[in-house]
Amino acid sequence: MSENEFDRSFMDDYKSLLPEDAQARFDAEGVTYEVGPIEPCPDALADKSLRTVVRRETFHEGKRFPFPIPNGWFVMDESRNLAPGEMRSLHAFGKDLVLFRSETGEARLVDAYCPHLGAHLGMGGKVDGDGIRCPFHGWRFDGETGRCTDVPYLEGGRPPAGGRVRGYPVVERNHMIWAWHHLEEAEPFYDVPEVPEFEDSDWLPYEVKTFEIATCVQEMAENDVDFAHFKYVHGSASVDQGDVHIDGPYRRTANGDFVRENHGLGLAVLHIGEAFRFIASSVPIDEEHVRQVWWFTAPRASGEGAAKIIADAFYSGVSQDLAIWENKRYRPTPMLTEAEKPVVEYRKWAKQFYSGDFE
Repeated sequence: MSENEFDRSFMDDYKSLLPEDAQARFDAEGVTYEVGPIEPCPDALADKSLRTVVRRETFHEGKRFPFPIPNGWFVMDESRNLAPGEMRSLHAFGKDLVLFRSETGEARLVDAYCPHLGAHLGMGGKVDGDGIRCPFHGWRFDGETGRCTDVPYLEGGRPPAGGRVRGYPVVERNHMIWAWHHLEEAEPFYDVPEVPEFEDSDWLPYEVKTFEIATCVQEMAENDVDFAHFKYVHGSASVDQGDVHIDGPYRRTANGDFVRENHGLGLAVLHIGEAFRFIASSVPIDEEHVRQVWWFTAPRASGEGAAKIIADAFYSGVSQDLAIWENKRYRPTPMLTEAEKPVVEYRKWAKQFYSGDFE
């Protein structure tokens, strides 16, 4: 099969996912497609001037949303972006953080500021074995526990009791570095799933899309069970929720070939038959901003450009949600109809991922 040929069994799956103008690019008779860029609705993702921003009333004690940062696993970076001995500064969970890879290859994440005199560990600090040294006075912190293990100018290097920065549990899976956030520093109570297609040589190298949105994780998560909005926002037919299976932090919905698996509030895996796999991580930058990380793969048999086509289609579609997400008010007690029953059920399920009372 040549690079631009599709096995006909995949054609209908892909074509139905694309916007009308993109569908026209498919030649059903020749079973070929163009790999050229889909017309970007994503302008709204790159150009914030295209988004409508309005003045907002004070809703929840001066905040847009009543939620704290949710507890769960969230993507920090791609594994391939971090070599042994490298570090990078980032912001997530409302905090400045330092992500680094130890000299033996383990990814680590710690709070950025030294408890001694407040220097930023990522600005001039150095990876030291499995830990990180502060650029200001050379204090060394263990990468896994965050405990201070050495103060070089003290006799014997004995660290002060209780000296530590917060360290976060980290795993690497599906080509990504995941960190566990819990407001009360509790241990992980669910796992990051392995999606075997991302490691399978019969599937294409993954395609990544990353963007930021002025909303919270809860709002984006609820969007997936608000089935009526598909007609009015995306111009597509409303869909049914399908079969729902819930097991603690795991939630699975299936409607024909469409299967969505939620592992916690900010991690979702989407299967559409054998056409493609899609993993999404909604990373809370703070209580009012989300970094969305999506990555896609498709069978090699579907053509070398298949993963990119699907990624571009989803990327275009989300731009239609932006003006609503970035300007809506969260209603703790909304006026709902029978059609919105899935939203109520989803909110009940989602509460387990927050610490404390928030409504």
